Amino acid sequence: MLSNRIALFLLKRVRGRDAVIAPTLSSLDVLMNLVQKGFGSYVRGLLARPWIGAVRGNFFLGRGCKIMNKRLLRLGSNVYIGSYGYIDCLSVGGVNIGNSVTIREGCWLQLTSHYDKPGAGVMIGNNVYIGPRCILGAAAQLTIGDRCQLGANVSLIAENHEYSGGDDIYAQGVTRRGIEIGRDVWIGNNAIVLDGVSVGDGSVIGAGTVLTKSVPARSVVVGVPGKVIKTR
Repeated sequence: MLSNRIALFLLKRVRGRDAVIAPTLSSLDVLMNLVQKGFGSYVRGLLARPWIGAVRGNFFLGRGCKIMNKRLLRLGSNVYIGSYGYIDCLSVGGVNIGNSVTIREGCWLQLTSHYDKPGAGVMIGNNVYIGPRCILGAAAQLTIGDRCQLGANVSLIAENHEYSGGDDIYAQGVTRRGIEIGRDVWIGNNAIVLDGVSVGDGSVIGAGTVLTKSVPARSVVVGVPGKVIKTR
C-alpha cells in the first residue's frame, strides 16, 4: 500500500535507519500519527535552527519548549525535544546532543544557577532516550553514553550541598564532582543519581533507586540507597 511505503520512508528519515510496522497496526493510522506528532515539531525546529549553535540534521521541537542561550546548544541529526520543556544552556561547555536522541515532554535541564560559578557542560551520546519530566541538573559535567534509556521522572543531579559543622547550610556552598552514565544503561522510572556517581556500561538502575555510589559495568542496582544485587 502507498500509505505503508510513505510511513516507512518517513520513519527511516526521522530515525536514520530502516523501520518495521507491526502487522497489527494500520499503516494509514501510523502515517496519520507521524504527521500529527511530527509536522508541527519539524516546522518549529526549522524556525529555531538559525539561533542554535550547530544542527547536523533533522530537528524536531515540541510546543511551548523554552531553550535559553541557544548558541550553546549543539545538535546531531534526528533530535527530538518534546513539548513544555525547559533547557538553559548557559555554561562553560554548553549542551552537546548526539544523533537520534529523544528528549520527551517536560524535561528540565539547567547548568548554571549563579553567574560567578558557571556550570560545566552536558554531553549526550547517540541513540539516547530521555523520558518525560526528567530533571538534569548539570552544574558539574554530566555525560550520558550512547544507547542509554532513561524512564520518566529520572533525576541526575551533578551537584551537592555542603552541610558539615555548625554553620548554616545556606552559607556553606556546594560541591561538584560530575556524573557519568556509561553506554547502554537503562535507568527506570523515578530513579535518582547523585553527584559523583559513575554508572558502568550495560547497567540497569531499577525504578525508584537512589544511587549514591558508583557501580561497575553490567550491574543491576535497586533500592534506597542503591545496592548491586547481581551482575548481568
